[in-house]
Amino acid sequence: MIKLVPIDAVRASGYNPRRNDEKRLALTEMSLRKLGFLLPIYADESGEILSGHQRHLVASRMGFTKIPVEYVSSKELGERKAVNVLFNRATNDLQKQDTCAIIKKRLYGTDIEALAADIPDIEPNTPESFPCVNALRRMDAVKLAKQNHRAFDTHIKQLAKSLERRIGSAMPIVIGEAGNVINGIGRLQVAVEAKRKVVACVKVSAAQEAFASSMLNLLSMDFDMESNYADDLRFNSFMRERTTRETDAAGNAALGDGFFKGVFPNNAGRDFCRLEGAALETWKRHYGTCIVDFGAGKLNNTRTLRKAGITVSAFEPYFVTVGDKIHKEKSLEIAAQFLDEVEAGTKYSTVFISSVFNSVPFMADRKQIAIIAAALCYPGGITVCWCQSNKAPQFRQTKQKYLAAEKVLTFDLDYEPNTVLGDISNHPKVQKGHTEEEMREIFAPCFGTVKRLDMISKFWYMEITDPKIDPAALAAALDFEFELPYPDGSRMGLSKRAREAFEHRLGITLPPPKGDAV
Repeated sequence: MIKLVPIDAVRASGYNPRRNDEKRLALTEMSLRKLGFLLPIYADESGEILSGHQRHLVASRMGFTKIPVEYVSSKELGERKAVNVLFNRATNDLQKQDTCAIIKKRLYGTDIEALAADIPDIEPNTPESFPCVNALRRMDAVKLAKQNHRAFDTHIKQLAKSLERRIGSAMPIVIGEAGNVINGIGRLQVAVEAKRKVVACVKVSAAQEAFASSMLNLLSMDFDMESNYADDLRFNSFMRERTTRETDAAGNAALGDGFFKGVFPNNAGRDFCRLEGAALETWKRHYGTCIVDFGAGKLNNTRTLRKAGITVSAFEPYFVTVGDKIHKEKSLEIAAQFLDEVEAGTKYSTVFISSVFNSVPFMADRKQIAIIAAALCYPGGITVCWCQSNKAPQFRQTKQKYLAAEKVLTFDLDYEPNTVLGDISNHPKVQKGHTEEEMREIFAPCFGTVKRLDMISKFWYMEITDPKIDPAALAAALDFEFELPYPDGSRMGLSKRAREAFEHRLGITLPPPKGDAV
């Protein structure tokens, strides 16, 4: 239920991923002045805003003393962040290929002043300034759908459905005088498919329609995922519980592609639930008998290889148990054992970074992993990297205007090319598709030779040799990787131990952490 409350009854969150832009804030003010609040602000029961930060800020500047708010149940911080991202995406009628840059260009290519010229101003705090409260009406859902069904879009519908499920409420639909949907086509589609008889609507005048469409669908601040959400994207990179591999009758899991495609490019993982016989001997000739599984996920590959007699040191900072919960204690146990094995000086023939870079959110983070891999395989080992290319379907299909089906709810990000955000209603997770140039850029500083760089089934298979050690770069990489964040706000806390292990292994002294006395 939408309520009019004092403007200071709600407050901005400290993690909103939108980056304020004064030019677009000025347009937000124009929107409130010409249209009022067509949609409410959404906040949790404590008053923390989940959607409507910019309108709340601008309304304060304009002298509003009341604002329309719909309250939703309180949630944990991680859930609030996920809902915040979902609101930011689902409120506008955006297709999955509509990045911030695209809609910003579309907005600035529109003559907003001309659209608003003939619309009279609305005084703040008057009944007319709160149409989502005072002009809300119930409309026949089926009749409205028949009139607007040609605008239905699977992606927009899935966003609306996910948002409704998470907040337990359906946002109003904004319509024009003739019943044409201005904003909320996905919400209408959800309502009809759920067989609801009526939907809540706010009607705008014919003079307001074009302006309202631009304000509701194009006026959106840029995502700032690299700051407030950086740590969330890092710990949300974990392998999902639903991601399972085939198993044989004995319960052995199929081997991951990155561990065999270099020697068996035409085989499937199910062929290696047990790695044995001639295949095992071929594998050992190429990769050796002592390897690192860096980013080991659920440790399925580690177990399969150990059963085959391969010595495996596994590192996984985000080991997940039932319900997609990161098991921090188990993750720390795995990391501590890994560092013990590193310190022991075990000579690794191959370091595998398999499917890890798919979900590492930032280029700088991937480069840190490459530096550590070089130190692990130094002086004569190789590193194998297997990751998605920019040719993978999920990065190509978003460039298409129309999509036949929507299997996974994702949308394009534009802080890096070929980057999408998925699982946005639960644990927002980046997926990255790499170009050949990016692959070379990641490993060039710490390896002398690219032995192989092949495209196999839209994935890159890369072998890099001649590792190089830069003590300062390694120190920074260890300080980053072994202080990774966790959802509870803590850090891994193993950077000192990691420094000791790698110093002992390599026989070098690393420079002290920045800020520490020499």
